[in-house]
Amino acid sequence: MKICLTLLLLYNAALAQAQTPVPRIGVLVLQLERAESQAIKGVKLELQRLGYAERKNFRFETHNANGDRSVLQAAAKELVEKNLEVIFTTGTRATLAAAKATEEIPLVFVYPGDPIAAGLVKHSADAARNVTGVAAYGGETTERRIALFKELVPTMTKIHVFFDANSSRAPERVTQTERAAKKIGLQLIGRGIKSSDELKSTFNNLKPETGAGIFQISDDLVESEAEFIFATARKKKLPTMFNEESWAIAGATAAYGPSYFEMGRHAGRIIDQILKGKTPAAIAVVRSSKFDLTINYRGARFIGLRLPNALLKKADKVIR
Repeated sequence: MKICLTLLLLYNAALAQAQTPVPRIGVLVLQLERAESQAIKGVKLELQRLGYAERKNFRFETHNANGDRSVLQAAAKELVEKNLEVIFTTGTRATLAAAKATEEIPLVFVYPGDPIAAGLVKHSADAARNVTGVAAYGGETTERRIALFKELVPTMTKIHVFFDANSSRAPERVTQTERAAKKIGLQLIGRGIKSSDELKSTFNNLKPETGAGIFQISDDLVESEAEFIFATARKKKLPTMFNEESWAIAGATAAYGPSYFEMGRHAGRIIDQILKGKTPAAIAVVRSSKFDLTINYRGARFIGLRLPNALLKKADKVIR
């Protein structure tokens, strides 16, 4: 009798567990590249560290727009229609698309820039919205990135900055970068362009010049031609400094920017709080705390740079 009762209790417990819906976390990305993959990996590992098991205590439903901006809003709408418990996003466009699609489902972002300037939140503890997450406030690292670039190329006297002349936010970013450059005696030459073709023709007309380098500010148009920029810069022996590890892996001479893996881990802790009943309004935006310097040693040597040992020791990753 006791055995039958025990079996019945175990059966009922198993049935109740089977009927309990597994929390679903929607993931929206414009393109699943290294940064996005590292952020998602960070979320998963942090949830596992907190005691969750994938497919048992949470399930991911990923919508990848594969770089097609025209389908991003529709992908966000599809996620919203599934009545998910949380939506997780990386980057500007995916986050804005998700925020536009819902004001009810909790939205947790990993964002490289300033979420206040982007209009995602009004301040770091914005109680008026369903949005929170982890932000790197990338503009604040500009001064540090320029200083590292100068350390990488001690003979540098000027930096070329390409930017989308159609962007309303570009002038502010260029001005901020120019102020940072002046502090260490560098001249900034702004290169406003309105199309990929104009970028290519302008870049092709640059003359190889000792003491010059290419410094990137966050810009969709410029970044869409990163492969061309890296290849042409190598031919002209021009060093390049970008803002994420993935760019150095792709061909930039160096990169300094937030660790997407660590931002993902922060986001995992926020998602845990939401799954346990806390609202985004009660969770302030977390500031990214880890920034990595990546040096493309092979690329630097190809263009004739002799890298200081002190800088190589300082790097979080050296690509050889």
